[in-house]
Amino acid sequence: MGFAAFQRLKYIPIYGRFQWLNHESTNKILGKFLKPPSKGRRGYDKVWLFKWLIYKQVTSCSYRDLETMTGVDYSTFIKFRQRLITKCWFQNIFKKLVDNIVDNLKDLTLIIDSSFVQTYSRHDEEGSEYFGYKQKNGFKLHQIIDYKTRLPLIQFCTPGARADIVWGRNLIRAAPKYWKVREVLADKGYDADQFVHDIRLKWKKVKVGIPLRKLVYPGNWLNQFLRRWPTSLNPGLLNKRTEIERYFSRKKHVFRLGEERTRHLKNFRANCYLTSIMEILEWMSRILVLFTKLMTTIFTEMNKYGIVLY
Repeated sequence: MGFAAFQRLKYIPIYGRFQWLNHESTNKILGKFLKPPSKGRRGYDKVWLFKWLIYKQVTSCSYRDLETMTGVDYSTFIKFRQRLITKCWFQNIFKKLVDNIVDNLKDLTLIIDSSFVQTYSRHDEEGSEYFGYKQKNGFKLHQIIDYKTRLPLIQFCTPGARADIVWGRNLIRAAPKYWKVREVLADKGYDADQFVHDIRLKWKKVKVGIPLRKLVYPGNWLNQFLRRWPTSLNPGLLNKRTEIERYFSRKKHVFRLGEERTRHLKNFRANCYLTSIMEILEWMSRILVLFTKLMTTIFTEMNKYGIVLY
């Protein structure tokens, strides 16, 4: 299949696990945000170009490889991506997709955590910091995900040495108050009275599950009681926190976050938003496929028994 056929069919030759990229729903969703200019030269199909950027992300190929496969000059892809970064397109589309998903969920179980990613050069880069615990230079992705859907809802990208608790409070501040939050979970790094207070102040009757840190000077029994009182130590609730560890593992090993040949915090932030958009597109296409299969089964059974809808 040549270049003309690729462009005509908008088909991306991707692995089976990423065939959602060629699903009709993916084209419709991206088509709402990547429209051709109203004036002047239309150029290449923007949805088609963006899907090739996704292909580059999941296969870890280079822009030169994209030029070989598509016949489009590699600089076209670079300039297209830079325009999206300049216009804050990644952040805006991520927020709109999240708003659409949250509005259709009955309740939310939020999990908060961060993940460290080393720089591509393995040295200090613009926006990176040395993280003593990992003994590496890199960046951090601070994120809130939903437990049921395992989808990212809010995220911030920072230099690698920033404190989790500080940016955890920023994540809570950024979350809308109208969200139907039932539970909030985090690890020991977020065990702080003010952090728990911010959560309970924002969402009434919310359950907070944060395991307590071992203090050098734990104090008396009253101090221990006051530390335990605002949070729930139910093992069934706390075990849900492991979902975000699997989420970060999949983000790095399936969607290749941290394996890109890019430098600096600006590009890392764009890569984080790109992978989050990919996760949402995959989830949406999967839901539509399951719904289509269900409706097909229902209509097949109805036709089998002679039931006809008018």
